[in-house]
Amino acid sequence: MSNLIKKQTIMEQKSTSVWKSALTSGVYLGIVFILTSVVFYVMGNPFSKVNQYLMYPIMIVGIALAQISYKKSLGGEITYGQAFGVGLLAMIFASVISGIYTYLLYEVIDPSLQEQLRIFTEEEIMKNGIPEEQLEMAVNMSAKFQKPIIMFVMAIFGGAFMGAIISLITAIFTKKNPIDEVPE
Repeated sequence: MSNLIKKQTIMEQKSTSVWKSALTSGVYLGIVFILTSVVFYVMGNPFSKVNQYLMYPIMIVGIALAQISYKKSLGGEITYGQAFGVGLLAMIFASVISGIYTYLLYEVIDPSLQEQLRIFTEEEIMKNGIPEEQLEMAVNMSAKFQKPIIMFVMAIFGGAFMGAIISLITAIFTKKNPIDEVPE
């Protein structure tokens, strides 16, 4: 009888929604992305390389925490596929939230950032030693990708891509396969 109760408890724990868990983790991760961006914006350096490099450890920790949280909600056991799935979904949700913020920042809050980004990009391209005749073409090409709506879409796809790569790796460490019980 105790095995029946134990199996019923395990089944109740495993009915936890991956969507709800990923959404919760994704919202928290998205808020951290926004806060980090706001800090660099307020400091007057919204295009900082430090900000870009800081995002990678934040993503890794955020995805790992999403996987661990979901594992706890499942009773301490999670397959590789489940860990990968919740990590990827959390990162997609975080990317949507962060993308919305980026769109609002460049389109509503501070439209002058578009011009500042264009100037920053031009300076970075010139630092790389591109010949003058290719400079205009490179700046025009990058300007096409610096429109707020394009940045929003790229944030989602870029976040999903990075989320997939990071989730593939972190799932190795967070998985704990269910143990097949031998009936008594």
